[in-house]
Amino acid sequence: HRRMNYFPNYYSIEDILVTQEKVECRVNTKLHRMGFLDAGADSDDLEPARTVNLPLWYIKELKVNNAYFTVSIPEIYRNVHKAVCEAETTHIELGRLHPYFYEFGRYLTPYDRNHVVGRIIFETLRQRVRHLLDISKSDGQVSKSEQRLDNIEAKLHEAGVRTNSQYIDWLQMTGNNIRISGLVEEHQKKRRRADRSDDEGDDGLPNSKRITL
Repeated sequence: HRRMNYFPNYYSIEDILVTQEKVECRVNTKLHRMGFLDAGADSDDLEPARTVNLPLWYIKELKVNNAYFTVSIPEIYRNVHKAVCEAETTHIELGRLHPYFYEFGRYLTPYDRNHVVGRIIFETLRQRVRHLLDISKSDGQVSKSEQRLDNIEAKLHEAGVRTNSQYIDWLQMTGNNIRISGLVEEHQKKRRRADRSDDEGDDGLPNSKRITL
């Protein structure tokens, strides 16, 4: 059983997919016999000022202020920045920009020298959470909304739809699963047996004694 969480998980398929993403990096120093990282390199060495695309799982193993590479923040976060400032993120199709918009941005936050990405992903979700709540209450927009949501938002939407459905069932008492506890049920059985025993004992008494009682 796979739990839904918002933190990196070594065994999470989503986390593996996120860390496979390529990130553009600028080479800061000459790297000997590392030219294979650059498909357009003319030598076996990787020269300074060249740009290479490296997987995120490799980048995150390096120190933020390492001497070899400078991470470039992807353009998608720059594009969203304007919408965040204007509080108009609900119309953005995050799922098309990047299927793991929040998780990818969270990994990149330590490498953001301008300290903008962390604020972008926080404000984006803060502005869109009310929209998520609204579409979770409307079954008619489920298929349409799936194209606009990233992975985390899609999971929140799915959980919201399920919770809303359970709430409606509870209001209409169509899915009432409330049961009495086993202890209470056993106590009720004992009382019923005791009552039957009393009734049977009363039936065996003579009429005179029955009247006296």
